[in-house]
Amino acid sequence: MPYGSDDDHAADRFVNNALRSRDDETWRLLASDAYVEQTDRVLRAMLDRIAATRVHRTAERATARARALDGEISQAEYQRDAAEDANRATKTAHFETLVREHHRLIAAAARRLRGDDVRDELTDLVLALGSAVDAHRAAVLAGGAEPTAADRALWARLAALDVPGTSDGEGRTSVEELVQRHSTRQDDFGRVLAGIILDVAGDEPSVPRAALLTAWKREVAPMLAVEQKTEFAAKGKGSLVTEKLRKTMGHLERKGLVKRSGTPDEQRLDVLDRRGLEELADGTADPE
Repeated sequence: MPYGSDDDHAADRFVNNALRSRDDETWRLLASDAYVEQTDRVLRAMLDRIAATRVHRTAERATARARALDGEISQAEYQRDAAEDANRATKTAHFETLVREHHRLIAAAARRLRGDDVRDELTDLVLALGSAVDAHRAAVLAGGAEPTAADRALWARLAALDVPGTSDGEGRTSVEELVQRHSTRQDDFGRVLAGIILDVAGDEPSVPRAALLTAWKREVAPMLAVEQKTEFAAKGKGSLVTEKLRKTMGHLERKGLVKRSGTPDEQRLDVLDRRGLEELADGTADPE
């Protein structure tokens, strides 16, 4: 490559040209072990710049609209500028699609090289085991029974064991803290879904899953970092927003608030505990 591994500026120019030339051999080289992490970094930076430009352009359009309403510029000037902006936006959207297509493949290769998928799978396994131990502890203490020595030893392992940093950007932490963070995030998503279910269902005893999707995407998409969504897409598992819905439905189901029914194609959520959903949506539910 005509640039060093630490020269992202030169790499950016090279990748930009490669995006336009679409030469397969060039992209095979960019995806090789020697360059894939730098290519991943450069493509991420491109997507960040596109997002920042979009925000800036939206603000400019709002300002121009206000100026036109105040008579500072004519409607003809405003319409001309709006047409030019729309043309630029279309070109940017096409370029962004091209960047994302290549980044999906590059990001997957970078993840494989770093071992991210294996790490995440192991972290998920540890989290599942830790959550089970935490639930067992809560059940024993809530029941008023005296914990056995084995119980106490098992619970102590939650605080004693730790895990390395995750792809969510969390540093090395204890399993217990990881479980608590996960539980907090689940409750955050649970509050959102509980509110949506109540709004959509009204007085009905159940609601089609499909009827929740639009509101869920609108509420949850801004809660997820672009990096998270990109990382998930790189795994080839579809939409992170949809995956969060699946997991959050399971979370509410484990709480005894709803139950999934119907076929996979026509899945419904049956409301089992409307008051519990209301308390969760309002943030007044007791933490478990």
